[in-house]
Amino acid sequence: MVLCLGATIIFLYPVLFLSKGELELLINQNHSPILDVFFKYITHLGDGSLLAILLVVLLFYNYSSAILTTFTIVLQSIFVSIFKRWIFKGLERPLAFFGDEISLNFVEGVNVHSSNTFPSGHTATGFALFALVFIVINNRGVIISTLLFFLAFCVGFSRVYLLQHFVIDVYFGAIFGLISVVIALIFMEKIFSQTQLIKFNQASLRDVISRKRKL
Repeated sequence: MVLCLGATIIFLYPVLFLSKGELELLINQNHSPILDVFFKYITHLGDGSLLAILLVVLLFYNYSSAILTTFTIVLQSIFVSIFKRWIFKGLERPLAFFGDEISLNFVEGVNVHSSNTFPSGHTATGFALFALVFIVINNRGVIISTLLFFLAFCVGFSRVYLLQHFVIDVYFGAIFGLISVVIALIFMEKIFSQTQLIKFNQASLRDVISRKRKL
């Protein structure tokens, strides 16, 4: 939480005071073959399918975590869709924004899009995913917390490095992802009683399968 808050404050500066495209160009110009490969693959940690996989896994862990993940997926999808598909539909991504006048580095094998830039859906998914993992894991030591934040941050940074998004898209994508988890937690506390939440914590699909085998 401290790392997320700190990053939110630090990256507010370029969002507010740097010209659109300035930091993006700086990042793109300082590329390397190693970083190209790293960010080409790390960006897939923001694929929506990973949240679906996490949901299936958590069904075997406990229903409480699975319900939280379900709420998060729904909320995050709503937030991203409203802004990307409705409010800012068609807004140019870096590829269209810079055009052919500026020499850009494109990573081989990456399909770069040209529209619907705000917000970054991959970043929203990445931060929501690792925030959920952070909640599910009981032992939240400094090393684990830092690693989870680092992975989420790398997903967001990769979207700028790969010229898929602007910094502002990533910034608000991260916020939407985290807000989705927070609101999902609030929903659970409002919708279910404490007794129900305890039961959900103690039950899982694994238990159901185990009982059926015994029968």
